[in-house]
Amino acid sequence: MKPRYYALACQTIVHPIREDVRTREEGLEIVKANMDAAITLMERGVGNHLGNIKLVCLPEMFLTLAPVGWRNRRSSEFYDIGCLEVPGPELEPLFEFARNYKVHVAANCYERDPKWPGRFFNCSFLVDPNGEVILKYKRLHSSVSSSPHDFLDEFVEECGWDALFPVADTELGRIAMFPCMEIVKPEVARMFALKGAEVIIHPTNDSDDFPGWTACKQARALENNCYLISTNCGGWVSPRGYLESTNAGGSIMIDYMGNIFQQQAHAGESMKCRGLIDIEQLRAHRHSRNTLNYLPQLRTELYTGYQKTITPPNQFPTALKDDSQLRNLYAETMQRMTDEGIYPPPILSDDE
Repeated sequence: MKPRYYALACQTIVHPIREDVRTREEGLEIVKANMDAAITLMERGVGNHLGNIKLVCLPEMFLTLAPVGWRNRRSSEFYDIGCLEVPGPELEPLFEFARNYKVHVAANCYERDPKWPGRFFNCSFLVDPNGEVILKYKRLHSSVSSSPHDFLDEFVEECGWDALFPVADTELGRIAMFPCMEIVKPEVARMFALKGAEVIIHPTNDSDDFPGWTACKQARALENNCYLISTNCGGWVSPRGYLESTNAGGSIMIDYMGNIFQQQAHAGESMKCRGLIDIEQLRAHRHSRNTLNYLPQLRTELYTGYQKTITPPNQFPTALKDDSQLRNLYAETMQRMTDEGIYPPPILSDDE
């Protein structure tokens, strides 16, 4: 066990797999170029003697970006063009990097899992210093990709309930991962904390100038008394070759009291966001009678609202054909909540 160590958030620039990419071969060329750039940045980050780095974190979708905004193709076509097996040959450079530098590497990609043909998942995964994948988390709340919740009974029968919220017990502490917009789902971080997570790694592709995102990140760290490392992309390359910075910059590290102690505020490639993770201090806090030690104070029997289904499970027993199916499902849920009197409707519709 390493009681304290340095972590590095590598903020990379992504060349997206766009709608005009027609073949898997073209897609994998883009994957390789993004991987090569990430490895170069990581090597610089661990080699500049600014702390003995033991954990390297990468952004969400750093190899491909997402099939968001595709107008003339279904998002399901992304399965063949840009999705990878985890582990798989395209990810070998990450495994080799972990072995060579004796570090843990946290990353994210779109996954095609042989267990579930035709489905693709937003997958966050952790690689140990032996180059082995020791944690895989399939995103549960998504507006683009499949979720295990879409076919929950089948998933649980195959993988078990623990596979929904995996926590890796490592020499760096107990680590969990979830990506991007799930930061606004407090239940996700809480489930990991209740399974003992001490460090939550949050690969993301978000807008750092939206204060709500940062507030949620700080809240998740504070309310669960855990470290949170949120690695954002540095931007992506536009069709005209410029840096698109809508979602870019703002990689941060937050301690178990909700304090930001390291950050890279600007867009672009960066290895500036690095900081000391003190697991021993966190454990001391979690064993104190301090009123800011929150988890022991939970009274879960009171939260009866969670006994009621909101978005029902098992709605997609076959693979999604297009992400519009998810939006339609959420619309049905909103209508049901309106009909039940939970959400009063607005006076004006979206069209007005």
